[in-house]
Amino acid sequence: MIMDGWSPGHLQEIEPYDFEKLLAQLFRKMGYIVEETQLSHDRGIDLIVRIEHFGLSHRWIVQAKRYTEPVGVKAVREYSSLRYRDGVDGVIIATTSDFTREAHEEAAGHNVKLIDGNMLAEMLNHYLPVETKGTLHTESSDEDIRDPGASTILRKGEEVLAKEPVNLGKERLTLVITNKNLFFKKKSNGFLSGKEDFWLRIGFRDLVGMHVERRYLFLIAGQKKLTVYPFSAKGKDRIAGMVESLRPAYIRGEHLILSSRKNSSMTILTNKRLAQIDIGNGDMKEVILSKIVEIGLEGGFLKKDRLVITESSNGISKHRIEVDDIPKWKEVIEQQVRVS
Repeated sequence: MIMDGWSPGHLQEIEPYDFEKLLAQLFRKMGYIVEETQLSHDRGIDLIVRIEHFGLSHRWIVQAKRYTEPVGVKAVREYSSLRYRDGVDGVIIATTSDFTREAHEEAAGHNVKLIDGNMLAEMLNHYLPVETKGTLHTESSDEDIRDPGASTILRKGEEVLAKEPVNLGKERLTLVITNKNLFFKKKSNGFLSGKEDFWLRIGFRDLVGMHVERRYLFLIAGQKKLTVYPFSAKGKDRIAGMVESLRPAYIRGEHLILSSRKNSSMTILTNKRLAQIDIGNGDMKEVILSKIVEIGLEGGFLKKDRLVITESSNGISKHRIEVDDIPKWKEVIEQQVRVS
């Protein structure tokens, strides 16, 4: 996901396992020594962090809570007891949401530090700005399997299927295709370094579909907001075929029905929405299919034909869209609206 900066909303879209990995990277960047606990033997503990200076040592338990609702007093009481059970200096609870007033009051009496979503986003923007997002340098556990010859950590049951050199914008990258994710990796700029770092990851469950042209392949991904990733590669057709063969991994959710590109603007029809995305800056305008009440045509002498989409949402709005093969688009949109 390409974005301007970290926010609680972005953090809430991260998988719980990846959220823990992100916290581990943040605390390492802050100078802490981080121990990532084994998933099956963690005793309710996500991370243990410690810092040592001139013989002085402080050791903290970190709990990761990727929540959308506020964390209450019950959770604070539960985790505050870990301080006494495990002989640490304190407990840190980091969440993507916030904490109730009672939770703050309880934490104050037990040396429990609370990091809410807004504070966490500020910390990440300071220590891990977005351009380094995804470069997770973590130790592997018994549940992790490393991509041979690389630093990419694969999930249990995940395997590398192919690697292809690609160009995404001005970036020269390596695309790693697994049965669960698409990884874009970029070679480090270090002197005589052949190391590659994470640049971007797209999970198949977030992959909406592909738009394929003669020179370019456009990956369309996202959940609340769609993003278009255009790239070129000599093996473009091979990549498209392999990704299409993995289509069942994401077809159950939102998926692409039709797509059309006019310069930097791409029109996308999925089984849930009709969207126009500016590929250059990521701006998106969308109409939810269930809100569409009428589809017409507009054009005439010396004017290009356009679709006119009438939306009923907080009043009536009209959207004018230019696409190839307008009759086909009109027919397919009507079909999707009927079943939405």
